[in-house]
Amino acid sequence: MLKLANQVVDAYDDVERTELRKLAQLRPDLMYMNADERAALHDTDFALSVITKKASKLNKFPVDGPDNTFLSNHFFELHHDRLPKLAAETAAFHIKKACERHGIAPSPAVVGMAKEASSNIYYEGTEELRRVDPVQDVTLDKIAAVKDISDNYTHAQYAFKTPAHVKMACQYFEEKHTKIPVEYRHKYASAIQQRAKELGMPVQGGTVAKYASDHYSGQVGAHIRARLSLLEVADPALRESFEKLAGAKKELTPSQFAVVLHGFDKRAGLSRYYGGHLTDPFLATFGKEPDPYAGMRFKTASADLSVDELRRLAIEKHAQIKNYFGQTLADSFKADPTTIFESLPMDAKEIIGNIAGGLA
Repeated sequence: MLKLANQVVDAYDDVERTELRKLAQLRPDLMYMNADERAALHDTDFALSVITKKASKLNKFPVDGPDNTFLSNHFFELHHDRLPKLAAETAAFHIKKACERHGIAPSPAVVGMAKEASSNIYYEGTEELRRVDPVQDVTLDKIAAVKDISDNYTHAQYAFKTPAHVKMACQYFEEKHTKIPVEYRHKYASAIQQRAKELGMPVQGGTVAKYASDHYSGQVGAHIRARLSLLEVADPALRESFEKLAGAKKELTPSQFAVVLHGFDKRAGLSRYYGGHLTDPFLATFGKEPDPYAGMRFKTASADLSVDELRRLAIEKHAQIKNYFGQTLADSFKADPTTIFESLPMDAKEIIGNIAGGLA
């Protein structure tokens, strides 16, 4: 694992300026960036961009210009042994390229360790995992590496670079989910849904929505009873385990419960019934996301409005509402639409409903 905390790796980790003071005597004209200038650099302006296990990002060895390249070349020579081999090889390759661009002699460590790399990305603690190249276009075959994406969300961020890639992943999952091992379906669908949110896309529907849910279905009890009916042997230990399972729902999140249910199915030999007599444990457990406005809808004969729809109506149709009800009520409705709407007589509510539906 790459451990960068409290370590000096590049010039900008040298907060005490110990090595920089020595360099200043040799190169008094050397320019050193401030924090804002460094933050303004692009990820690709660094020889190494570390993606941590928690999907945060650490950029090391800036190579955007001759001064930073000189510094990175020098500090890599001093501290490359603090890096994992793959990270050091990646950084060395990009420092070497930058040295060539800026006419700087690469240090012996840079020359000796440089190994061609398609990008400057290094995944923390994942040298044994297959890397997903963020530069190349992702095909369905690459997205089919479900295990990598399920086990490490960072892979999803680079596999699903754009909304088009998210849509492709949804299409793939819709067509191939039955061939994906049950234990990876929820993780993979959740990764798609999370990435869609990060890209500003709406919640994805279809099979992805079913497996990405983390809300209990109202039919969990029926699915549990269906399993009980298929137990072929009256094994007391198995029955006891089943009874505990039925009561565990109160203490576990839906995704935790689904994992436990899957474990029970495998122990009881019930997983062979998936897709036939039994629904797989994730679809059996998960239900639709509850409507956050349940009990908070406003119905008239002409409209059925959510809180958000009522708020938009109060703003967008303010002038029309003012024509019907006057300035004071229109302004009050705009300031607090739910309270004012509930206080109105039914005929006034109907008029607002007609305005919402374009009938008034």
